[in-house]
Amino acid sequence: MNIRLFSQAIGSGLAIVAVCGSVPFEAIARSTAQPELTSAITPLSSSKRVRISQLAQTPEAEDEVTNLPEGTLPEGTLVFSQTPDIAVRVYTLDGQPRLNLYNKQTGITELRGVPATAESTASGTTYRYAGELTVEIAIAQSGEQIITINGQPQQKGETVTGTVSYLPRIALPPDAVVEVSLVEIGQPNEPVSSLASTQILSGGRQVPFSFELPYDLEQIDPSLSYGLSAKITVDNTLQFATTSDLPVITNGNPTEVAVQVEQVDSTEVVSEEGTLIGTVWQLQQISYNNDELLETTSPSNYTLEFLEDGQVAIRADCNQVKGRFTTEGSSLSIELGASTLAICPPESIDQRYLQALQGGVIYFFQEGDLFIDIKYDTGTMRFSPAV
Repeated sequence: MNIRLFSQAIGSGLAIVAVCGSVPFEAIARSTAQPELTSAITPLSSSKRVRISQLAQTPEAEDEVTNLPEGTLPEGTLVFSQTPDIAVRVYTLDGQPRLNLYNKQTGITELRGVPATAESTASGTTYRYAGELTVEIAIAQSGEQIITINGQPQQKGETVTGTVSYLPRIALPPDAVVEVSLVEIGQPNEPVSSLASTQILSGGRQVPFSFELPYDLEQIDPSLSYGLSAKITVDNTLQFATTSDLPVITNGNPTEVAVQVEQVDSTEVVSEEGTLIGTVWQLQQISYNNDELLETTSPSNYTLEFLEDGQVAIRADCNQVKGRFTTEGSSLSIELGASTLAICPPESIDQRYLQALQGGVIYFFQEGDLFIDIKYDTGTMRFSPAV
């Protein structure tokens, strides 16, 4: 099937996951339509339904057609999304991101196991394959997914959106991974079928994490139940997870939900006690819950020192600020006092830093760093000890 016909077949219905990077790919792994593949697209009434979603899940060609997998996603899945016209899966194999693309219009797996590039930035993560077809899957920090084929953003079908959070005041390290999946809840002893999934790298951000899961409405049976599951891992160790699937889509359930995960074992989350007093703390970043991440290029210009007499000494770029602080348990209050009045450069974040300090209400320590939560749950500041 040539590219022109592929583009016509999927048209504006494609969803695209974009990956930043300019590394070219080798050849495209293509397959021709086979009777087994076409017949797998069975009606919802079939007692042995094989979902189109499953056809984009296994990495190798022969297994894809002759040994269709169960509905659960294989290990290593980074993104699995569907539109009315395609199913796309990005996964890792031997440390290399790879991509499968299934064309529902033609019954052909257009791309199978092709190497992809991945890039994570402050704005999100992008996966990209550039060959005879160019496929990009961009996942913004807001959770929004944009799937592009040959430079054309594709129209998504239905989506489930929401946030993932937890109650304990525990900071996640930058390499923490948040995973959310949309599944069909079958009868007891039947395997769960996955309809969509996404992984989010925390990158230093803290809960809540926003997500979006595109799915194909044609694969939704009104008589069945569907749910969301979520988990958070650190160094491939499970730290938080949902205790049960959260109902969505059918039976009057919503498509926008707030998912709360529970701590698996409090002893597994690495936490390190520290003390406020006696350390000069340097600001590393301010992570706002609207997905804005404010990072300092010169942490030594933004410092915080708590003194034994209840005073606090602050450096806010070109200015020195005095103040007082009080604590009760993990609660914190900072009151700013006298300050020098130098005019800092335009790129300075001195005023936003001071505003965040004034709003600090809770502090805690994680792996030697100091975290201060800002009031109204608007964000978190992270400090590291000065070297």
